[in-house]
Amino acid sequence: MPDVLIRRERRTTTFDPTIPPVEEVAPGGTVCFETDDSAYARLADGETLDDIGIENLNAVTGPVAIRGAEVGDLLRIDVLAIEINRAWAAWLPGFGTLGHRTSTVQMKQLAIQGNWLSLAESIRVPLEPMIGCIGLAPASGQASTLKPTYPFGGNMDLRELSPGATLWLPVQVPGAMLSLGDLHAAMGHGEPAHVSLEAAGSATVRINLEKGRTLPYPRLRVGGDTICVGMDDRTRAAGGTSVAYQRAIDQVFEYLTIEHDMDPFTAYAYISARVSTRFGGPAGSLVLAIVPDRH
Repeated sequence: MPDVLIRRERRTTTFDPTIPPVEEVAPGGTVCFETDDSAYARLADGETLDDIGIENLNAVTGPVAIRGAEVGDLLRIDVLAIEINRAWAAWLPGFGTLGHRTSTVQMKQLAIQGNWLSLAESIRVPLEPMIGCIGLAPASGQASTLKPTYPFGGNMDLRELSPGATLWLPVQVPGAMLSLGDLHAAMGHGEPAHVSLEAAGSATVRINLEKGRTLPYPRLRVGGDTICVGMDDRTRAAGGTSVAYQRAIDQVFEYLTIEHDMDPFTAYAYISARVSTRFGGPAGSLVLAIVPDRH
């Protein structure tokens, strides 16, 4: 059982240091965040996106304060479990890469059959739950849970944020103020349609604190891979991808030379031979550089 349960009603659409925490937990504590899909249910009932507000598509639950977290620390978040209660396929006119191919809102609640999702009578896909939006409060002001993405998280839509993954985020304010939401029942890498199989459910995480250690951008650990995330505020179309790509590779070089004590030439050769890259989600320019463990 988690130490703390945060109900879906404690929802917000911004990361904001002025929002009081719902709970405070000590490092090492486990928190279950319930998440909300009411915006998709309302679309299915015939309400318009203008009436609902596009920001409500990406509501998050929280925030939770972490005792002792300070600026200059890292928050370590281990994803322990994700439960999906309800899932949707949503096709919205003008939204995402295929929004031009429909003139009407099309919504379908998907049947969950064990570890599968039924798309049609003879077509099903694996149930592969993940966290779409997770982040901390910024040092000042408000940060949208829809877009862009930030060094402290946000709507990153990383397929990698599934049970078993570890995410590190740099703390921006005392207490860190962690929120998460936007669960997905399944999604391809990079969220190619800019919409996944959206879902409601719960995510249980263990939260730890790494004092006096910081990073410029989020980092993940998945299986035997360390993943450095490069970001840029500009969209892919505006040229942000090339900057994000360079930032991701620069982080890998520093990870190998500083944290693993490789000499620069060996690190360069290792990157050439073993590191791979792929996109993060479309809310910002995100590039993931994947570093497999040495053998």
